[in-house]
Amino acid sequence: MDMHSVEAPSGEPLLLTGPADEGGGSKFAAGRLPLMAFVDAETERVLQESSVLLGRSVIMRGGITKAIEYLNDQRSPQLLIVDISGVDMPLSQIHTLADVCEPGTNVVAVGDHNDVGLFRELVSAGVTDYLVKPLTRELLGNLIGPKKDGPARIGLKLGKVIAFVGARGGVGTTTLAANMAWLLANQQARRVALVDLDLQHGDCALLFNIANTPGFRDALANPLRLDHLLLERIMTKLGERLFLLGSEEPMSDNVQFTAAAVDTMFSALRAHFHYVIVDVPKITAPAYRRALEMADRRVIVVDPTMRSMRDVTRIAKLFEDSENTDRNMFVVNRMSEAGSQELSLKDIRKVLQVPPAVLIPFVPKALAPAANHAAAAVSKRGKYTDAVTKLARELSGRRQARKSWWRRPN
Repeated sequence: MDMHSVEAPSGEPLLLTGPADEGGGSKFAAGRLPLMAFVDAETERVLQESSVLLGRSVIMRGGITKAIEYLNDQRSPQLLIVDISGVDMPLSQIHTLADVCEPGTNVVAVGDHNDVGLFRELVSAGVTDYLVKPLTRELLGNLIGPKKDGPARIGLKLGKVIAFVGARGGVGTTTLAANMAWLLANQQARRVALVDLDLQHGDCALLFNIANTPGFRDALANPLRLDHLLLERIMTKLGERLFLLGSEEPMSDNVQFTAAAVDTMFSALRAHFHYVIVDVPKITAPAYRRALEMADRRVIVVDPTMRSMRDVTRIAKLFEDSENTDRNMFVVNRMSEAGSQELSLKDIRKVLQVPPAVLIPFVPKALAPAANHAAAAVSKRGKYTDAVTKLARELSGRRQARKSWWRRPN
């Protein structure tokens, strides 16, 4: 096995193995390694001597704290081995690790206590397995080697699907969805897929002044071929963590795809992105209805007009018989645009029957220049950014930003 050594950020050895199976081995998402390990010197030695490492692998000295620090800025592997020996609150650290890991990461904890209670708690928290030191080559072979008795367990978590739909046209749904995706990717450092399901009239690409990568329509038309590798090839990259799926099909075409294609697409994306932000057109077709049904949260965007209030009640009725009506979240956009002619907040609450999650002000001085220069409005501070940030925290449960995202690096 070809083993390379480079310097880790802390000066400790970082070991990279060369490709072990270029031709017929497992396929991994672009940029994701099959294995990373943050372990002590003895476990490192056993890993180096093991002959079952798949493809390129990273081994670093240190435990779960080092893993959290490193993966805060790097892509997560398919399999992550972390040492929790000597950690006072291992479950708390595991939850922190889950927050920085990408969806679909399988985590194996390594410790020095043969504690059945700890094992159960770790597995309940999403850890794939708990191993007690000292580790052996045979044990690692069973862990890392090819599995013959069914698929591996899922990782710590799957990403959330958040669907945005407007009560009517012109309420600013696409602008809000695109800015939300940018904010989650850049303020909260999440990997985000922005999916524009309007394949003929969608504006997500236009807002960022980029061209859609061809292939989205064909992928949806052939759900049996639709997997994360295909989706990664047809995504357009918008920075380090934001990716766009969209299309601009001829208006003369009859563009259709099935609810099964939506199921397959979301399943593939949730395993590799923290958030899947979906701009769902207001079209009563099974595929779009399925996108709303599958969403972990549905953001229904309205403006303070009578027409919007009429249409939002019709959308809400789609989910009246569902057990998941609590997935609905109402956002009132373009507040104060119509001045004294718009409905009062009291009237809006009466129609919605719940308080709006967020009130977003009408700020043309922030939105128009951003749209004209293909920039996210939330990239600059202001009332609009404050409102979208509040919505992002409601959706993600993260009460504060990971870092001061508006500061430019030196």
